[in-house]
Amino acid sequence: MSTVFTRAREFVFEQGRPLDRARLRFHFESGPARTVLDELVSYQNDDGGFGHALEPDLRTPVSSAVATWCAGTVLHEIGAGAAEPLVRRAVGYLVDTYDAAERRWWIVAPETEDSPRAPWWTYADIGATFNDCVLNPTAGLAGVLWEYRELVPPALLAELTETVLTRLEDGVARTSGLDRGELTAAELFLQARNLPEAARRRALAALRRAAAQRVENRPEAWTEYLLQPLDVAHTPDSPLSSAVDQASIAANLDYLQDRQLPDGSWPLTWSWAEVDADAWRLAERDAKGTLAVDRLLTLRAYGRI
Repeated sequence: MSTVFTRAREFVFEQGRPLDRARLRFHFESGPARTVLDELVSYQNDDGGFGHALEPDLRTPVSSAVATWCAGTVLHEIGAGAAEPLVRRAVGYLVDTYDAAERRWWIVAPETEDSPRAPWWTYADIGATFNDCVLNPTAGLAGVLWEYRELVPPALLAELTETVLTRLEDGVARTSGLDRGELTAAELFLQARNLPEAARRRALAALRRAAAQRVENRPEAWTEYLLQPLDVAHTPDSPLSSAVDQASIAANLDYLQDRQLPDGSWPLTWSWAEVDADAWRLAERDAKGTLAVDRLLTLRAYGRI
């Protein structure tokens, strides 16, 4: 393996969370999926939802939709099955907390205010910050439910799917398009293993348009919290890769390799140190460990490591 991999691996094993060490072993060293699940369950609460800073910028132990979405991405990447008790509890939490009247999940709970957090997780401002949560996190969590459709009432899936697709198409048509969080949530929906092909085609058409509108192709802007080409084209065969200019993908790969820090991690494009410096140090370390594994997966997919 390249020095990029070696340095990143050292960072994950020295400073990353046990969960991300297990993810790295799973993806690069034939580590068992069971170890990933065993680490993930430590973030799950009795209600089936996830908390305990699984989303690093949200330090509350209380279950939230966004932390459960984070768990869903891990379950997807290791191919966890519906028979897993952890999965069954998570799906139960999502079914129980779904707001059927509004057809959405509220992204965090009021108890968020009681723990350190990034300012964008202020509960009182959530509606304005996340466009009333109609796509973020709702589209992503709909994807989690499709992943485990056998555990979900069919009527709920049908209603939720049409709602998400309509909102996606409406969102792409609006002047501002989809924002980064909405697009990321919709990707999880698009990639759900059991999503019907007709729904996948509609989602893909909308998201290709959204990605072309939202991706930032200027290298000088990549130090900011923007959607970079590889945030969409994670691998050459990612569903949205065709929406991104190939020259921008190549430049972004060069950028990633050049931006690796001496400790093996990559710099983050956000910070809330001014709000709570001590909590931010923990969140930054945790987020960098997760990001390091994600970066290695992308670099390997493109033959860069």
